[in-house]
Amino acid sequence: MNQEEIINDFPILRNRKISYLDSGATTQKPTQVLEAVKEFYEMYNANPHRGAYSLSIEATQKYEETRKKIANFINSRHSEEIIFTKNATEAFNLIAYSYGMEKLKKEDEIVISIMEHHSNLVPWQKVSKKTGCKLKYMYINDNFEIPEEEIKAKITDKTKIVSITHVSNVLGTINNIKEIIDYAHKKGAIVILDAAQSIPHMKIDVQELNCDFMAFSRT
Repeated sequence: MNQEEIINDFPILRNRKISYLDSGATTQKPTQVLEAVKEFYEMYNANPHRGAYSLSIEATQKYEETRKKIANFINSRHSEEIIFTKNATEAFNLIAYSYGMEKLKKEDEIVISIMEHHSNLVPWQKVSKKTGCKLKYMYINDNFEIPEEEIKAKITDKTKIVSITHVSNVLGTINNIKEIIDYAHKKGAIVILDAAQSIPHMKIDVQELNCDFMAFSRT
């Protein structure tokens, strides 16, 4: 798409002569998204899965159709694997305070990278403090990449969770996620992938990557 086509898709860019550079925090919504939200509130707004009346049934159908579309978008095996949260931050907190708090013990280890967004950092700091497990960081080299030796040094037989960003929102680094996932699984750890920055820009196949959890926000 050229610049003019992009501008035409976003009403705020048509209405205001600005260059918007804060998409890492809040993304602007294209016309297609705004119209879809408007249509839902005008035509289908009701409690999904909570009523037997026709409008609630239609809202449930729309809700489940969306789940199936997302599953198809990331090539998830089952639509039931898709969990709706308010945003990626809530998704990480949900995993950390449910799975993390339930599964981790004092001798266990969590591994993240030094480039993580706070939403994939603070929950693990709190979980490690409450459970007594160790939180370890993978560091980057001069090319802002996580070298193979760092992966193998930090992910050990004690590692139970590896939570890693696919693309850094600060550095723009594209991590070798498949290598990290494969190695973590060899060590018996589960892998949580932060795809908030990558999913708008590249095709992601969760079955091919074989990650255990993946979180991303609406784009």
